[in-house]
Amino acid sequence: MRSGFRELTIIDLEYINFKKVDNLMRIKKIYIFLIICGFIFNCNKSNKYSGGWPVNSNSDNIQDPGYNLPCPGATGCECTSNEDCDNQNCSAHPKGNFCVPKKGDIIPRFNAIDQFGEKVDLYDFANQGKMILIELSAAWCSPCKDVASWLTTDDLKIRENPWWNDRYIPIRDMIKNGEILLVNYLFEGTERKTTATPDDVVAWYSKYPDSRIPVLADENRFIHSWVKPTGLPCIFLVDENMRLINYTNRGLTDAFLYLTQLKK
Repeated sequence: MRSGFRELTIIDLEYINFKKVDNLMRIKKIYIFLIICGFIFNCNKSNKYSGGWPVNSNSDNIQDPGYNLPCPGATGCECTSNEDCDNQNCSAHPKGNFCVPKKGDIIPRFNAIDQFGEKVDLYDFANQGKMILIELSAAWCSPCKDVASWLTTDDLKIRENPWWNDRYIPIRDMIKNGEILLVNYLFEGTERKTTATPDDVVAWYSKYPDSRIPVLADENRFIHSWVKPTGLPCIFLVDENMRLINYTNRGLTDAFLYLTQLKK
């Protein structure tokens, strides 16, 4: 009996040792699996967009003021004086007086579908150490087409527009070289007063293919309502923290003059 007991004890110990080794191997496999998953997750995060647009891991830290907010007081609401506006900026408009953005305001976190069918977060362009040009355009707009053709192919037909100045020419290289960013929001399609769709931005990109510029469909006219453009193209500038460096509801003069003055 004693001999049998010893043999049984030895067998049990060997089994326990085998289980320890087996468990250690399993733990190692799980550890390696977690490392691989973390690597893949980070890769996917850094390549979030098919268009290669930047990704901002700290986007949630920006204090989004919101948009399409209830009146009175919010940007886009009617007003009679600055006191009626949360940002103290009531301004005359062809359709009345409205609370409009002003220098120093943070642009809201607008999300929209790009030319690749993906939802793009405007705040992903923040914290890249670069200023961002925000453009509002329409597929029917001839001057908007001139800007797109100039940026895409260096077509100098843009010179025929009365608002053009050759001092703006370096801006194309600034965008091309990644010194600054540009985000284009298309709010109307090929017909006036027809809201732009994802198909419109695909068609726009097909005609003006520029791998550096996201073209986004303002399907609900949220950014249109916030800016209230009175002329196109409408281009203004924000800093890397999404604060307005300048604001306009028509043209591109203020933004382009600011950028070219910096280059001097």
